[in-house]
Amino acid sequence: MTVLEKLKKTKSLSELAILLGYEPKALSYIIYKIPNEKKYINFTIPKKNGGERGIKAPVDKLKKLQRRLAELLSNCYEEVCIKSKLKRSLSHGFRKKHSIITNAMKHRNKRHVFNVDIQDFFPSINFGRVRGFFIKNNHFLLDPKVATAIAQIACDNNELPQGSPCSPVISNLIGHLLDIRMVNLAKKAKCTYSRYADDLTFSTNRKEFPMIIAIKKNGDDNKWVSGDVLIKSLKKINFEINDNKTSLQNKTARQVVTGLVVNKRVNIKREYYKQARSMCHALFHTGEFYIGSKNIPVLEISESVKKNEALPPNSAEMTAKGSQSKKNMTGSIKQLQGILSYIYQVKGPHDDRKIGDRRFKPTAVTRLYREFLFYKHFFSLDRPLIICEGKTDIVYLKCALMQLEKEYGTLVKKNDQKGFDFYINFLKLSRNLQNVFAISEGTSGLVSLMDIYETYMKPFKGKGKQHPVIMLVDNDSGSTEIKKRLKNDSTKPFYYFAENLYVKFLTRSSGGEGIAIEDLFDRKVLETKIAGKSFNRMKKIDPQREYGKTIFADHVIKARQNSINFDGFKEIFNCFKEVIEDYNQKKAKL
Repeated sequence: MTVLEKLKKTKSLSELAILLGYEPKALSYIIYKIPNEKKYINFTIPKKNGGERGIKAPVDKLKKLQRRLAELLSNCYEEVCIKSKLKRSLSHGFRKKHSIITNAMKHRNKRHVFNVDIQDFFPSINFGRVRGFFIKNNHFLLDPKVATAIAQIACDNNELPQGSPCSPVISNLIGHLLDIRMVNLAKKAKCTYSRYADDLTFSTNRKEFPMIIAIKKNGDDNKWVSGDVLIKSLKKINFEINDNKTSLQNKTARQVVTGLVVNKRVNIKREYYKQARSMCHALFHTGEFYIGSKNIPVLEISESVKKNEALPPNSAEMTAKGSQSKKNMTGSIKQLQGILSYIYQVKGPHDDRKIGDRRFKPTAVTRLYREFLFYKHFFSLDRPLIICEGKTDIVYLKCALMQLEKEYGTLVKKNDQKGFDFYINFLKLSRNLQNVFAISEGTSGLVSLMDIYETYMKPFKGKGKQHPVIMLVDNDSGSTEIKKRLKNDSTKPFYYFAENLYVKFLTRSSGGEGIAIEDLFDRKVLETKIAGKSFNRMKKIDPQREYGKTIFADHVIKARQNSINFDGFKEIFNCFKEVIEDYNQKKAKL
């Protein structure tokens, strides 16, 4: 049974609560017992074109409930799109695998591009409209009690609030009728149509732009307004156009759709990249950068982010505007990463070279983002950093540290409120990080990282490299290439490579022979059965009889850490302490 079918079968508040993963009493408390005036925190943020936008942030209990509802309705929305048999996506906001990029791609290389904005998109969707939609829409036809509960969870003061996690998906569901009407209008006009939140775009290669969608204002070739047919079509479904955000762009000038240039291919604005590059240059050479100067304008979160879109871990959508502030503001690492991630997300797909080529001859955009990530992860450290071969190694090490906390107070400390505070960090080699660095997983990726480490670390100035970076490597046949890159044999249980980078090979406490990290566990732990299956640490396993490292890390080590003997990890942690001391001595001599 699909999620939509389960929702349609729901007939009461209690059944809706169970579907959302709540006890009925808990759901009733949030909806009816928390006073309306205490459900949201109100504040404002500046708009891109001046003025302020009101935001209503739900309190934690309500936010959690709205997120559950948003996830449920998002799955229903995707089912509706499939049932509608739409060959192409019409709406690109607030959806998985959709973004401002997929929206802009539909309007590449067109003679005319017309953008129009819906006035007060979220506030125009009121309580009755939400409730009525879920009762009457043929895809839902929900029980009135359930539709009422959904509207009560989603709405505040008779409107969809900007700040609620479920406002975007509900606006998309109700906006689906808008999309159907607009795409039919676009077909009559021989145009391409798409929507991103409240931004509607029509594009065409016709010599003259169709008058049913847009007309010249008072005969002025440079000013365009929405056509009467478009205006009437929107009014029929209770939406109005914001006349201040209407524009038509010809191919002889720069054409922009949701902040991206679309004349030939989807691209970022040139000045936006220059601003990002200037900020990086300042950061790399002085340790800080400013937002708000004449050369580096304020960067504000784009309309799509303000409208509550949940973006992927490797993306951020931002737009630039000139600053009117007299005082410059110091930018943050997180802020700059969002800007560079956005640029790379737009420009990265055009770099179709092989990993080896990208490593040594990256594009300008890739190199800039790579330099920034080196600065963030390896140069500007607030504590020692550990780099492991795989993500399961991090699970092992954290569990071991928590259990050995009393012996390694300089590396970890128990916190009654939050669990544990770690005084070392672990680098997560995400897919995005591997792509930007042009490295693969495992030992070969660490070799590649070593090959470019000095090159990317040397140009940085200012206060940095305050802590060591330690590569923890299995001492097996796969580590041969790493050993070749180490200059000298070491009499210590670790090797110094360059800059602030060290290498630690795994050894047993007794004997010093080479091992993999799983060998540090007792045989009894390694022989743990899960659903009758045995653990196999190799990449290729027989799923009928065996389970791999991820299950071993999560369901054996993490789940049973209180009963596991982690003494085999003491040699690693002792070495970490020695490396930290060694690096402190090196710094003192500089």
